[in-house]
Amino acid sequence: MVEELFIRLNDCFTAGYTLPQYCVENNIKRPLFVSEKKFETFLWSIYVQFYYDKRLQAQFCFIDAKENLLYFPGHSGVVARLPIKNISAMKLEDFDKIILLTKENVEIKSNNIVRFAELELFFIQRTYVEIPLFNFLQRYPKVKLILTNFPSIYRYKGGAEFNSTLYNVPQFVERLLKDRSGNVKTSLDKFGYTNEQVLQISDTPKLKVNLDGSTVMIDDDTKPLLGIKNGKRMTAYQPDRYVNKIYFFGQCMYFGVYAPFDKTIESYLQKMLNEANLPYRVENESQFIFGRTQDLFYNLNKLTPAPGDIIFVVVENRRANNNNIPFFDVNGAFDPPHDYREVFCVIDHINELGYKLLAEKFFSYLTANNFFRDVELNYHTPPRIVTDMVYLRNLNRAA
Repeated sequence: MVEELFIRLNDCFTAGYTLPQYCVENNIKRPLFVSEKKFETFLWSIYVQFYYDKRLQAQFCFIDAKENLLYFPGHSGVVARLPIKNISAMKLEDFDKIILLTKENVEIKSNNIVRFAELELFFIQRTYVEIPLFNFLQRYPKVKLILTNFPSIYRYKGGAEFNSTLYNVPQFVERLLKDRSGNVKTSLDKFGYTNEQVLQISDTPKLKVNLDGSTVMIDDDTKPLLGIKNGKRMTAYQPDRYVNKIYFFGQCMYFGVYAPFDKTIESYLQKMLNEANLPYRVENESQFIFGRTQDLFYNLNKLTPAPGDIIFVVVENRRANNNNIPFFDVNGAFDPPHDYREVFCVIDHINELGYKLLAEKFFSYLTANNFFRDVELNYHTPPRIVTDMVYLRNLNRAA
């Protein structure tokens, strides 16, 4: 059984990103993997990755066990046994990277150490953010794609305490469904909404999954404030004539939950662009994707953007490694002179006042950068994943 420590790394392996690929991309030619004896099952799985990949060889050692010959029944004639030594028997200077597969504080005299937390973060960013976006950008190299995030209430003094006084997402709706008198007090009352209207703008639209894996929301004319039309949430004030589009792909906050469709980030931003006579049309492509982030990429891949279009993507507030993809940090949007307590209405979620402040932040960012019209964003190519081995006659290595 894979130890809990390695579950997230193992998920990345399942998604197709492996340690041999990591080594190749980071120019690591002689890696040494250091582990505890109790993690030998996971260590074996990494050994098998290198055994079949064949682009480079790795060595392995324990920090708490003597020399061992690791082998699992059922691999006879398929995978060779793995000799593992204790770290004290290894010449550390022979390796260009020493990769620690443990959270123990191992004392190693070397400047070429990759600690587990660093490795895990790189893998998660690479697998769940960069590779899907790099593949998309190979098809649309003239599109300006930028990662962004969402402000956290925990950055503010007293934020955690205030957050704990709010209802969570299920509680907020359950109170309104249980008491249909229309007299339930909510944090959205200051905007003049009735209980029924609050239910509308708190709703999670039903989804349809297409054969290509993309998801669309089902239109519902009975909820005009929700504004689901043609499979997505409407953006107000959209012009018929424009030069380029600005897309937002994100989760519920960029969808605009707890606000009518005309008071989302996208609608506020569209209004600002119109008032400034800037020829852009804003599209809200966001959905409630928490727990199904992969759907964001299916929906993104269905898009056919034009050169010069701008796409903002939110992948659970994750950045990319080494600034491989531009990142716009909106974390300070609710800083003073604003009062974050006027913005957050449900645990970790905001109201239309917050959406307006975020729209202003995006407007300033876009205009300050001239909508990236004069900037060439050079994105990396996705890694070449090895899926096949071909052995040529008289050659002893894979091609």
